[in-house]
Amino acid sequence: MINRNGRVAVTPFQEAMESPAQRIRWELLRTYDHSFPLSDYSPETRASLFSSDLQTLEHEFGRFDISEENNCVNGYDARRSYNYDFHERSRSASVMGSPYPPFNGNLVDVPFFPSNPFFDQSPWSDAYGYMSGIRNTLLSRAKDRIESRLLQDVIAKGSKETIDKIFDNLISNVCELMLDPFGHRVFEKLMEKCTDEQITRVLDIVLQQPLQFVRLCVDSHGTRAIQDLMRSLCSVEQIARFMATLCHVALLLTKDANANLVILFCFNHFSPSHSRYLLEVIVQNCYQVAIDQHGYCMLNQCIRQSSRELRDPLIKEIITNVVRLCKNCYGNYVVQYVLDLEDCEVTSALSKHLDGNYVQLSYDKYGSHVVQKCLENREFCSRRIIAELLSDIDSLLVDPFGNYVIQTAWIVSEDHMRNVLLYHINRNVSFMRCNVYGRKLLQKLNLWR
Repeated sequence: MINRNGRVAVTPFQEAMESPAQRIRWELLRTYDHSFPLSDYSPETRASLFSSDLQTLEHEFGRFDISEENNCVNGYDARRSYNYDFHERSRSASVMGSPYPPFNGNLVDVPFFPSNPFFDQSPWSDAYGYMSGIRNTLLSRAKDRIESRLLQDVIAKGSKETIDKIFDNLISNVCELMLDPFGHRVFEKLMEKCTDEQITRVLDIVLQQPLQFVRLCVDSHGTRAIQDLMRSLCSVEQIARFMATLCHVALLLTKDANANLVILFCFNHFSPSHSRYLLEVIVQNCYQVAIDQHGYCMLNQCIRQSSRELRDPLIKEIITNVVRLCKNCYGNYVVQYVLDLEDCEVTSALSKHLDGNYVQLSYDKYGSHVVQKCLENREFCSRRIIAELLSDIDSLLVDPFGNYVIQTAWIVSEDHMRNVLLYHINRNVSFMRCNVYGRKLLQKLNLWR
């Protein structure tokens, strides 16, 4: 159907009733029409252009081969091998639940849905009629939503010769492949089939430039591809080379939500002997990592998932900087996470560093949370903490953050300490009634009279 502007129009009913193969052909026709509006032609020319059916138009677009050097693979002409009835192939494949034809693992069986050659050409190119180019490469197929799945099937079922040819076509653009939303899936399948020598070639390219490696790690798709590469590393030399580069940029990676997954993968996947130097880098920069919005999450996961051999150095460095971390908007979560471990040795060490600092932390927006956590922790002596808070309780009762600490102290206190707190509250009740935070505290403790 052609609308009044000479454009191809398809009703919603037609789109709903069409098969996947027919919808692909309609998309091809729309692309062609977008490139060459029929409104620019006379009615006679327009009628002659649409005298041929869609199957003829599809045949005119042709099928490109995956090789840039020639159009033959394994002695077959890829374009000639696809001279089949598209509807018949699609119908037979739909029986298996897929609109696309099945594959036997031969590289020749990688279909390439026709793309509009006129849409890709540029009026500034030397050869205006040039009909191949970037879209003619295997990389473009790997980056396509549909064809990437087909290529993954070919890799999974293909022979060693097929895998080698696919690898040789993609190796020069492997970083671009790793960053692509669909290409990184092809990279994952390819890594499962690669030999040690091929994995070393990939490693050479990925680690060639540290900034390029960082770019891969911080990307949402690249970080998955890097982890796929790490799973494929077998030899000690490969792991050592990878860890050397990773340690060089580790501080940058800890401050990114995607990149710190690579560091966590190292601790979980590699042995402690391989990740020892990486741990040293993180321990040396523990405070900087802990006060970052992504770094503190990574530290918590390291503490939770790592073995005691890896965890203890991190906890020791956290305890050393505990007072500064308590006052940070992100660092206080690291301290609270360590408190939740309820480790007697860790709790004892934290208590020694926090004694004498509970009052000043209670006045802090973030430190007050840590003091409340210490009061609720069974490993801490709440009586000793409350005794320290009583030294400045008159100000804490009306402080925006200190009043929450007093509320928690009231809840966890025993009879004697609660009576002491009640005495100080009654002594300051007239002043508390004139203060918004004092009134909230009285209402919370049911002492408003």
